[in-house]
Amino acid sequence: MEQRFLSGKKIAVILEAQYIPSEIEFYQNKFSDLGAEIHLMSRLWGQNKIEFISEVEFPNIVPQTLEVNIDFTQIDVNEYAAVIMAANYTSVRLRWIADGDISGDLNGDSGRQSPAVKFFYNAMLNPKIVKGFPCHGLWILTPIPEMLAGRNVTCNRVMLGDVRNAGGIFINSETGVVVDSDIVTSNSSSEENVLQEFVNSIQNQIVAIGNGEMSSAKLSSINTIVEKIIKSLTIRMQEATLNFNPLNRPVVTAAKGILNGSLNIPFEIKRLTNIDFDNSTSGLNKSILIICSKFGTWASEFTIVAGVLLKAGFEVKVATEDGSPPHLLSPSLDPTFEDGAWRCSVVSIEERDLALKFLKPGTKEHQLLDRENVLNLQELPKPPQVGDYIKTPSLLTQYDESLKKSLQVASYYDAIVITGGSGAIPGLIADRGLHSLILAFNELDKPIMGECNGGLAIAQTINPVTGKSILAGRAVTTHSWLDEYQSGWGWVSEFTKDPNMFWENGEFDFKGYAAAEVWNSPGHTGNPLIDSEAMFSNAAGIGGIFFSPPGTSYSVVVDRNIITCRTTPDGYPGVIALLAILGGKPPLTGRFFIDQDQRGRTNP
Repeated sequence: MEQRFLSGKKIAVILEAQYIPSEIEFYQNKFSDLGAEIHLMSRLWGQNKIEFISEVEFPNIVPQTLEVNIDFTQIDVNEYAAVIMAANYTSVRLRWIADGDISGDLNGDSGRQSPAVKFFYNAMLNPKIVKGFPCHGLWILTPIPEMLAGRNVTCNRVMLGDVRNAGGIFINSETGVVVDSDIVTSNSSSEENVLQEFVNSIQNQIVAIGNGEMSSAKLSSINTIVEKIIKSLTIRMQEATLNFNPLNRPVVTAAKGILNGSLNIPFEIKRLTNIDFDNSTSGLNKSILIICSKFGTWASEFTIVAGVLLKAGFEVKVATEDGSPPHLLSPSLDPTFEDGAWRCSVVSIEERDLALKFLKPGTKEHQLLDRENVLNLQELPKPPQVGDYIKTPSLLTQYDESLKKSLQVASYYDAIVITGGSGAIPGLIADRGLHSLILAFNELDKPIMGECNGGLAIAQTINPVTGKSILAGRAVTTHSWLDEYQSGWGWVSEFTKDPNMFWENGEFDFKGYAAAEVWNSPGHTGNPLIDSEAMFSNAAGIGGIFFSPPGTSYSVVVDRNIITCRTTPDGYPGVIALLAILGGKPPLTGRFFIDQDQRGRTNP
């Protein structure tokens, strides 16, 4: 004897002529055995009862009749634990709308006014009612497609187009039954094994909903997405494990070579890009503009790039938000600093020493950071606010004139580099003046290089004609989401101290320098503030490529004149690619990817 799981529950079976006797009998027997009270009902058209005739399609089968005395228009559907739309053509007959049912003129939406459709509409509004639709039963929902849209279902194959057009998601289930929370569907009403699975599933959902439990289908769906997440994450984590070796960061060699003068730039360009470079003439009369943030620049993203350019014979000019010297973040000077994403040191002694060379008064590198030598990005005009323009339309003319003058600066430089570090987030990525300057470099087809968070300023630069990022359709790289800090990070407030004051007797007071920083930490509850991967992927859009293999020593992508560099060590291969564009023989063109093996290739 079966356990009476459904004692005290009421189940409604809605039918009409052309019902299938074996189906109705199966429900009556099985649900009764489970303790449920079965109510057969239909539209009675004002009568006390109607006798319906069964399926008459097949030869040698004697039709049966069934008397129904409950009119579903007279009951409260919310009193029922489940309602089942009987199979075959009963749902088609019940969708009929009489003249008296229609309000207004007959039109494509009039099918919604069928009393049976209204009945199931109300049932669908209550997730505590299990709705059963065997075989052709979903026809009762097609006049109200919003109730079917997005739901996982199965059905008789003659209904595939109807289900698709109503937005349902067809599942070809091996059992013939699909459960989607409060909806149970089947593809047949004549096969006993399918009928049994259909009844069992309705029973399970009634019990689950009654107990406040998650349906087996939803639990299965959640387990499926968890499996996909873990599988994807496992692949990326294992890739990172194989690739990442904090003791063998190639950028260390570059920093050492800049310090002791041994860096062989032509050799490095040949090694990374397979392009020849004439170091004796390539940098002559060429100047590069490097954009940094006063709110915190990661030291090596500036010093490695500037150091390579200076050694290659290029002139370098620095610009910040307001013309004050860029601030080199203290963690980027600290070999003991533990990176928030990688949980290990990411600053070498060589990188620290190179940064100190730039900070030390009297060196030619330090001259780049002298206030009188730093350009002021505030001199780039910003577009007027819409409200100000409405009041004073001449502001747009003034903006026009100011842009024409200020953007001439792009003609003075052969390339622009936007460095990263956390300060680029408050200081650079939303700077409309900087965006217009980037547009000018792009229009002149001059190289534009973005490192780490600095690249976000490029991603946020909108082509005024297309309304899309200038990265649209491009191949790009930046932090993968695995590389983002989840908490404990931020940027410094404006550094009010003169960095020169931290030098005494040739020694740099690092502790005092770090103590003078005032940090803002907007990250909260383990979430990063910026999702660089999403922003770059969206900017690249259709036709673009996002490339950022986790843990690789390098990740740099060149796409024609735009170079994007993933994170702190990537300024070095980035500037090598920049030199290959500016002075290669022949110049580097098209798409180019530099990653784990430090050998560039035309395909990722």
